[in-house]
Amino acid sequence: MGTDVLLQLFSGTTGLAPPLARAGLSILMAVRLAALAVGTRSLWRDEMGDLICNSTASCRLVCFDASFPVSPFTLFLLQAAFVSAHGLACSFLWRPPDSQGKGWLCRKTQQLRLHVLAVLARMLLEGIFLVTFHALYGHYPQLLRCPASKLCPNIVVCAIQNARWKDAFDFFMAGTSWTAVAICLTVLYPAIAEIFQLTLGPTKRQVGRSLLVECA
Repeated sequence: MGTDVLLQLFSGTTGLAPPLARAGLSILMAVRLAALAVGTRSLWRDEMGDLICNSTASCRLVCFDASFPVSPFTLFLLQAAFVSAHGLACSFLWRPPDSQGKGWLCRKTQQLRLHVLAVLARMLLEGIFLVTFHALYGHYPQLLRCPASKLCPNIVVCAIQNARWKDAFDFFMAGTSWTAVAICLTVLYPAIAEIFQLTLGPTKRQVGRSLLVECA
């Protein structure tokens, strides 16, 4: 597997992206995967076991499900899976023309449009998970309070072990996503400007020629 393919897988961009941006996105993705691997074996190994509650195990489970409809760690795992799938799609779709100029991306405008779509899709994936994360969790709580219910007649109060470390982990993962969005923005603007230049350039030249003919 070549370096270019690896960059496409990890960055989710085509070969038209600036090398520095591709390297930055790839590093962020590698750091994200490493953090998830470490988190699986440490902070998030047993979320239920990290709860210390004043109730039975069944009420502890009910309180946990009510407080965390989707665990932050599960959310970041899904995000990494979708971003990895996006990078895999980019590596399959990006087929620049060969030395003879043959290929389904033989035109510069076609390559640029695929490039812009890839960057927009990456930004959309990052944005959806960021909005979901910030909407569900302003910060990781240190204490859970669940009201009485049919299954649990008493108020359930649970303390979460390592809550501060989990909160720091969550915002670190969110920070990598925000950084990826910022890098994608720096890549997107020049690509769109180049598309407009290639699209409107021939039209401007035709208008200029017609004006010259009329003046002659």
